[in-house]
Amino acid sequence: MNTPDKPAPPQSKPAGHGTRRDGQAAGRRATDSASSYEQLRELSAALQAIREEERTHIARELHDDLGQLLATLRVDLSLLQQQGPATPQAVRQMRSMDKLLQRAITSLRRIAADLRPHALDEGGLYYALQTLRQEFTQRHGIACQLDAHEQELVLDDRYSTAVFRIVQESLTNVSRHAGADHVWITLQRQDDRLDLTIEDNGRGISSADLNKAHSFGLLGMRERVWALDGAIDIQGRDSSGDGGTRIVIELPLPGN
Repeated sequence: MNTPDKPAPPQSKPAGHGTRRDGQAAGRRATDSASSYEQLRELSAALQAIREEERTHIARELHDDLGQLLATLRVDLSLLQQQGPATPQAVRQMRSMDKLLQRAITSLRRIAADLRPHALDEGGLYYALQTLRQEFTQRHGIACQLDAHEQELVLDDRYSTAVFRIVQESLTNVSRHAGADHVWITLQRQDDRLDLTIEDNGRGISSADLNKAHSFGLLGMRERVWALDGAIDIQGRDSSGDGGTRIVIELPLPGN
């Protein structure tokens, strides 16, 4: 009597085969993740550059075209006021128009400066930071000290713009959240790098604030630093709630 054939036993896999395959898959995932992360960084840097170019273009259009137009209107109004006697009502209207034109010109200059600081193109980074410091103190009543040497801040436009925007964003955060009455900004050139420290004596940023997903100001600062292959450390208050906030940034200088 013929016995039915027994099914062949399953062939065993070589020892370590599954482990190697899993390790290779994990390695590919890690490589893909690192590649995607690097691409996002490059995209972020490209978007930052495009945005700065657009800001510069719009600021120049506002300053050169609209600013010139408003200035011309004010001159024409001044000439009109000098032409013979006018009724009291006409005089009041012209004075009111002159005040409105002054306000429009002032607002236009402020908006253009926020888009692209004219001082950055005219006098360089040091002059732009001094102007930013003065305007910050006048607008918010917060003392601001800049410790830097002009000759150490002669940088190309990319670096100058990045440093200016980082300081600008830091001061914006101080005015909105810190409750400080003094800010210290220090820039020092160390051979092949630029050290930037921004410190205030306010309530200090908390760990929860540092880890907020929607802290776009902090995120923007980090992205600007990382785009230049730099390092940033944001130090918040201590356990007692004292100490203010201290931002320490190291940027490798171009050409090194």
